[in-house]
Amino acid sequence: MNTPETTEPQNTFDPHALRVLEYDKVIVMLAERSASSLGVERAHELLPSPVQAFIRERQQETAEARLLTAQQGPLPLGGIHDVRPSLVRAEVGQSLTPHDLSDLVSTLITGSRLKGFLLRHAEKAPLLADRAKALEEFPQLIGDIELAIGRSGDVLDSASPALAAVRSRLRQVAARTTERLNQILNSATYRPMIQDPVIVLRDDRRCIPVRAEYRREFKGIVHDQSSSGATLFMEPIVVVELNNELRQLEGKERQEVERVLARLTAAVARQGTRIHGTVEVLAAMDLASAKAKLADDMQATEPVLNRRGLIHLRDARHPLLNPETVVPLNLRLGDRFKALLITGPNTGGKTVGLKTVGLLTLMAQAGLQIPAAPGSELALFDQVFADIGDEQSIAQSLSTFSAHITNIVRILKTVGRHALVLMDEIGAGTDPAEGAALAKAVLSYLLSHNARVIATTHYGELKEFAYSREGIENAAVEFNPETLRPTYRLLQGVPGSSNAFHIARRLGMPNPVVDEARDSIGQAGIESGEVMRRLEKAKRVADEERRRAERLSKELEDLKSKYEARLHDLELLRREAKQRAAAEAQQLVRRYQEKTENIIGELRRIGKEGRKTNTARRKVKEASEDLMGGIGYENEPLPVEEADVPKLLKKGDKVRVLSLGGAVGEVLADSTDGEAPVQVGVMRVIVPLSNLRMGKNPVLPAPNVGAANAGAKVPLDFSFPAFNSGSGSTATLALTKALTIAPEITLIGMRVDAALPRLDKYLDDAFAVGMESVRVVHGKGTGQLRKAIWEYLRDDSRAGEVTQAHPDEGGAGATIIRLRQ
Repeated sequence: MNTPETTEPQNTFDPHALRVLEYDKVIVMLAERSASSLGVERAHELLPSPVQAFIRERQQETAEARLLTAQQGPLPLGGIHDVRPSLVRAEVGQSLTPHDLSDLVSTLITGSRLKGFLLRHAEKAPLLADRAKALEEFPQLIGDIELAIGRSGDVLDSASPALAAVRSRLRQVAARTTERLNQILNSATYRPMIQDPVIVLRDDRRCIPVRAEYRREFKGIVHDQSSSGATLFMEPIVVVELNNELRQLEGKERQEVERVLARLTAAVARQGTRIHGTVEVLAAMDLASAKAKLADDMQATEPVLNRRGLIHLRDARHPLLNPETVVPLNLRLGDRFKALLITGPNTGGKTVGLKTVGLLTLMAQAGLQIPAAPGSELALFDQVFADIGDEQSIAQSLSTFSAHITNIVRILKTVGRHALVLMDEIGAGTDPAEGAALAKAVLSYLLSHNARVIATTHYGELKEFAYSREGIENAAVEFNPETLRPTYRLLQGVPGSSNAFHIARRLGMPNPVVDEARDSIGQAGIESGEVMRRLEKAKRVADEERRRAERLSKELEDLKSKYEARLHDLELLRREAKQRAAAEAQQLVRRYQEKTENIIGELRRIGKEGRKTNTARRKVKEASEDLMGGIGYENEPLPVEEADVPKLLKKGDKVRVLSLGGAVGEVLADSTDGEAPVQVGVMRVIVPLSNLRMGKNPVLPAPNVGAANAGAKVPLDFSFPAFNSGSGSTATLALTKALTIAPEITLIGMRVDAALPRLDKYLDDAFAVGMESVRVVHGKGTGQLRKAIWEYLRDDSRAGEVTQAHPDEGGAGATIIRLRQ
């Protein structure tokens, strides 16, 4: 049997790091998106894992759930309940309530529905579909419970024959009791004695409120009285036996309901293990769905994971900050250097950057997608440590320095070979020289253990240390000295410059005071600060240019891909248009040939077959063969650069007709109005000059001798309309009747002698272009026009089946003609 998921390894992540990085707040957001209490419980149990296979499985689970949600809507998880307490009670023989059983049925039905949904989409979500195979189905148990328990949680009469019989008798006795009580209420004898004409229940017995002074006159048993004593609730003597029977029947009903519930509880207990397994799978599916919803809400992406210790975040956002206002973080660590030392002013974003890297790492290793641009890469760590301001330690009366040192000592004692260490204000809270020395030693120790380290500091000595120590790179959070506000952007490769003097002067500190301060740090310090500022400015400009170059490069790649796709589409359209034009021309010739054969057949049928009809048939056949040979696919149109569009053509010029696949023809008369008549084989066509090319010595197809001889006796005119060149489809033959003939003709209001010729011409055209059926709209009126049309069609060889139109298409006011093919 499929297990719900891979067995989760024991968590080794530092609880302190989970707390200060605010992992629990992300879990709260995840739990809010669960569909049931099962999902909420699973969300709160979710912890990062150091095992690569387990992490990748979790990430795949999130990605598949998100894909299905995007394409098919939310997973069908509605109706899930935590039925595990009910299963425990059933196992020890404690009867379940109707509501317990109703919740169980709802959960099992949801499991069956979810299983079918996931198996139908197994190609898109193979992991979830495989998990869904572990969802057991319980049709017999569900059927038994639904037969006995209603949707509102009541036990139905259909639960057992005995229960149905008891309730039937109960209803009968209750009706008789009510009837007798109503008779008393409406009796003129008892009306003055009754306080209120209503039936009330006291001690589960039906009573009537009687005035206290009529206690003796009203024959009955007192069961209760009002607080004032003015009203007595009395059971009339005449209904005592009926009430007794009701109590007995109600007792039998309770006993039968208990037997039904005990029977159903035993059935649930027998399936307890299987149901429990199904519930666990549903909990895992609910968690997967919640992870997908959280990823959607965060506009998150699946990170690229590695075991090389490489972190490369692109436009990463802290998941707890407003995505509309937060400045994205771009950071790289772990390839050329293992430690990143960030300097900059307070409230400049250093701590947020630390927390962003740490929290996204924890989220990724918990199987959650991260709010960052596609392609962001994260390393898989066995340990994550964080030394960030700890309010709890301060509350325990430890100094800031002592709190930091206590935490750092714990980190140094437990750090392994694959750890991420985040330290805020390393070495702060004590003498700057000693604090800087301790910070250097801590960084060196962590690097010797192959840890990846991100630390923040204000110490200038540490900036110099980063330049001299291999494996450490400086970085700074950008500060705008004009607005005196941080920009929250991280600049890697340069240390942060001190803006203390500039800020003090901008805020109004007297110039002599600022000048004295500058002089006190010495010329070397001033020059060093100036160099830092210049480096920071150069880095900022370089980063801006790099981002601009990357943006332009991406835009160029997009344009290149777009134009290549359009060129490909145009080439496909050109080929399709050429093939379609040739096919249409061939089909049209065949249809005219069939039309001619039909006419000859009509002549033969009426006894006029002769030499001329045989000659006509032979000539049509030969002309069709010539034309079909001239418009085949093998005739490629000349490229535009091979020959110019002729401005004027004279009779006898040899040309190629691009609209007929480059077929060769002869101009029959001088061109006029931008068109020229051209003889292609034995077909006469009128073609725009834009569709003709003179070419170099085009060779006309050899004339057909039989056709020429026959032409002297029975001349044929295959004149077609001009070719369309203005629509942009230069390879489509614009044969008007074939392209524009309507599927119906309207003859409403016309006289018979005018309507029939018009119908004949319309059928002629429709038959010639090969239409399968047409509709003739003649209206109802007196019915004379419809009768004349049907009589006319009875002897017409073109008409096959003739029927009245469907009511939706005109009914008796229209006729459908199916043409012979």
